Amino acid sequence: MGGSNATREEVARLYGRVAFGATAADLDAWSHAPYEALVDHLLAVPMPDSRRAAVDDVKRTSLERNQNALSDMQSWWLERMRTTPYPLEERLTLLWHDHFATAARTPDVNANLVFKQIHTLRRNALGNFRNLLADVCTDPAMLLWLNGVQSTGARPNENFAREFFELFTLGTHPQAYTEADVRQAARVFTGWTVDASSGKSAFVASRHDAGTKQVLGVTITNGGASEFVHVVDAALAQRVAARFIAYKLVTGLAYVPATTDVLSSPDSLVAKVAATLQASKWELKPALRTLMLADEFRSTNGADARRAVRSPAEVAVSTCKALKVAADDATFPGVVGAMGQQLLVPPNVGGWPKGKRWLSSSTLVARYGWGTTAYASWQKAPATTRAGLPAPADLAGWASRCGISSLSRSTSDAISQYLAARRGAAVEELQAGVLALVLTSPDWMVV
Repeated sequence: MGGSNATREEVARLYGRVAFGATAADLDAWSHAPYEALVDHLLAVPMPDSRRAAVDDVKRTSLERNQNALSDMQSWWLERMRTTPYPLEERLTLLWHDHFATAARTPDVNANLVFKQIHTLRRNALGNFRNLLADVCTDPAMLLWLNGVQSTGARPNENFAREFFELFTLGTHPQAYTEADVRQAARVFTGWTVDASSGKSAFVASRHDAGTKQVLGVTITNGGASEFVHVVDAALAQRVAARFIAYKLVTGLAYVPATTDVLSSPDSLVAKVAATLQASKWELKPALRTLMLADEFRSTNGADARRAVRSPAEVAVSTCKALKVAADDATFPGVVGAMGQQLLVPPNVGGWPKGKRWLSSSTLVARYGWGTTAYASWQKAPATTRAGLPAPADLAGWASRCGISSLSRSTSDAISQYLAARRGAAVEELQAGVLALVLTSPDWMVV
C-alpha cells in the first residue's frame, strides 16, 4: 500500500497525526501524489546542529535563563509548533516530553530546566533512541524531578531507576525486570548532582557507589561518569524493549493498540515498528517511516480503534495553522491547560491521558469553548496575514480550511441546522458559529 498515491483523506490523517494538521495548501499539493514521497518529505528533517541559529532559537536561549517565565515558554513552544518547517520534529518532541514526563514545579524543578530538557528532546527527537535515553539519564531537570541528586553511594534513591525500567524502557506487560534490578540500577545511577548556580549536571565520584552491580543479568563494575550507559545497554538489549518503545510510538502517533501485551500478543503495527527499531539499532527515522507507511496507519478500516484523538496542544496549533494566526497569544497556555495539557507541567511521571481519555467531561467543556477563543484570535490578527474564512454555507471550503478531507454527514447536518436557525444573522456571526461547530466536531478532534 505504501507505493500507491495518497487520497485526500490520507493526507489529512497523516498531517493530523504527525504534523499538527494539514493546511488547505498541503491537502491540494499532496492529494493524489505518491504517499511514500509525502512520508519522506515529512521525514526530511536535518539534524539540529547542522542548521543556522534562527530567530526563535535566540528567544529560546533567552527564556532558558529565566526561571519564572513558564507561560512565555509555553507560548514560544506553541508558536514554534505552528511555524516550524519540520513539524514532525516538533511533534516527536511533544511525544518524548510525554514519555519522559518531567514537570516544572517550584521548588523542585525550575521551569527553565524543563524548558532546556525540551530542547534536549528536540535534538534527539528523530535521531537514535539510545542516545536520547542516555541524555535523559543525566538531564538536570530529570535528576531533580526523580531525586537523582539525592542518590548517593551511601543511600541510593530508587525513584529514577524504577521509572527508567517501568516507564522509559521496558514497561510492565510483561515485566522483564525485578526489584533486585531496580535496587542494583539505583546504585549505578548514584553520583550525579545539579549545580544550583549554572543549572548543569555533574558527576561527583565521592558520591558514587563504586561497587560491582548486577543489572538484568549483566555485571557492571565501577565506570565512573560513564557507568550508567551499561544500564542503558542492558535495558535496550531486552527483547521487550523495542516492543515497548514501538508501543509508545504507535500510541502517540496512530492509535491506542487493543492489546498491551507487547510480547505474547503484540499489535501488528507495534511488531513492525519494533522490528525496524531492532534492525536499525534504535534509529528513529526508519522506525517512523515503517509506522507511517504501514497499512494499519494509513487505513482506519472504519474502526474507531484505529483513530487518534488530538491532544489539546495539537488542537490549538492545528487551529492556528488553519487560520494563519499566531499561536503565542498570551491566553493560549491557560486555554490549552484547561483542555487538559499544560505544557512543561505534565500531571505526573506517567504523562498525559491517551486516546479517548482526552475527552473527559471536564475537558470537553474547554474544547467546546476553544472555537470561540480561536475566532477571537482570528479577529485580532492582521487582515493581511490571517486566512480568509469561507462563506458560512461552503462546507467543502470549511473542510479544506481546517485540513479535513471532507465533513461527515452528522457535522454537515449540524452546520445546516445552525445556519437555518440563524437565518438572517450577520455573516461574521455565522462564520464564528460554523468555525466553533467544525472545531468541536469528531471530524476535527479525531484523526
